[in-house]
Amino acid sequence: MTLFARARHGILPTFAALLTLGLVQAGLAEEHRVTGEAPGAFVVEDGKVDPDTYEGYLIYTRVCMACHGPDGLGSSFAPNLVRAVERRGWENFAGTIASGREVQPGQVMPSFADDPNVMGNIPKIFSYLRARGEGGLGRGRPEIIESMQEPDAKSDANGVAGEQEAEAAEEANAE
Repeated sequence: MTLFARARHGILPTFAALLTLGLVQAGLAEEHRVTGEAPGAFVVEDGKVDPDTYEGYLIYTRVCMACHGPDGLGSSFAPNLVRAVERRGWENFAGTIASGREVQPGQVMPSFADDPNVMGNIPKIFSYLRARGEGGLGRGRPEIIESMQEPDAKSDANGVAGEQEAEAAEEANAE
C-alpha cells in the first residue's frame, strides 16, 4: 500500500468521524468578527455579513471578478485576492487598486484611480476579501445580517411588496 493510500485510509475516516460528532467544524464557525474603524472590519454570522461587507461583495463582483474569478479565488491570469489580502495588507491592497501593477510583462493590473465607484469602496472590498479569507465566509452571494439592515431597506422592501399586493387586490375587486 502506498503512503498516500495509507494516509487516506487512516486520516479521512478519523476526520469524517470527528466531523460527524461535531468535534471538527472544518472552517464553518458560526460567527467571526474583526471590529474597529480600520479598513477590513467585518462581521460574519451564520454565513451572513454586515452591510459594508455585502457592499464589498457587490463591488468586487461588478469590477474585479472578471479577472480575479468568483469569490476572489483567482484565475489563470490574475492572482487569488483572498490570499493576497492576508499576505499584503491594507496599504499594499489599496495602493495596487489605485495605481495598478505590472505583475510580469503582458500581465497588468489596471489602475482604478479614475473610477470613483471603486476608489470610494476599497475598504468594503477589502472587508469582503478578509471575510472570505479569515472570517469563514463561504462562496457565493452572502446575505445581510437582518439585525444590521437599515430600517429603510426593510420598510422599502415591505412597502414595495405591500403596494404590489394592494394593487393586485384592487384589480381583483374591480373585475
